[in-house]
Amino acid sequence: MKYGQVGLMANIRRGLARNHTAGNYPMIRIITICMLLLSMVIAATAIRAEGPEQHAEALKLSPELMGLLQAEMREISIGIQRVPVAIAEGDWKILAQTGESIRASYIMNKALTKEQAETLESSLPERFKQIDSDFHNRAGALAHAAEAKDFELASYHYSRLLESCAQCHALYAQTRFPGFGPVEAHGHQH
Repeated sequence: MKYGQVGLMANIRRGLARNHTAGNYPMIRIITICMLLLSMVIAATAIRAEGPEQHAEALKLSPELMGLLQAEMREISIGIQRVPVAIAEGDWKILAQTGESIRASYIMNKALTKEQAETLESSLPERFKQIDSDFHNRAGALAHAAEAKDFELASYHYSRLLESCAQCHALYAQTRFPGFGPVEAHGHQH
């Protein structure tokens, strides 16, 4: 073991390298599942910390704009699902491409007319725009972490991407994602 390479993340990196070269994909699947579970716990904790006063109404967009937004979300979902596998396999090229594609936006920047862009800008709540901006910036940071082949940093940015997804869904898409309902007035109890 090299000096300074201690701790969980260093052990995971060594295990990935050893198991990937030996063709031991069950270990990669286990690590991917652990990363996903950890990310979901982090996201759920952040949403609960927001409190019930932070839950907003559904977005009010024209059917055409809502359709474009939903198409964008489907493309992002496909990209987000590629990320943990790419991290676990050390596929830095796919990870960098996916992060950059998410950062640059799939559809909205390409399909909107000038009028639609102006309508969208004036229709979206400020909090939504902030979450969206943070999300796309985080995707760019994920791409940079992939370019640097930094497993730990890529994992961190991935968990923050999921946190942004969950936060936005809890605030603006409760009909589509009812599991993110508001916290009851009495608070969380076990």
